[in-house]
Amino acid sequence: MIENVMDKMGGVGVFGVISICLFFAFFVGMLLWAFRLKQPYLNSMRELPLDGEPPPKPGSEPTPNPEDRHDRG
Repeated sequence: MIENVMDKMGGVGVFGVISICLFFAFFVGMLLWAFRLKQPYLNSMRELPLDGEPPPKPGSEPTPNPEDRHDRG
């Protein structure tokens, strides 16, 4: 049944070629972008999760800040 439907539709083979070309272009573009990144930028992104406050301990609730409270009314 599916073969019959595909045979009746014209130009279906073009979509496969277009999708492969789009995938290849995207993949090559991402590789070029990754290789062009500067080392200082990569180092800053690598250290980013470690900047600032230490992560909360597992199972601990964050302490509420009264200044962040938004009263409705």
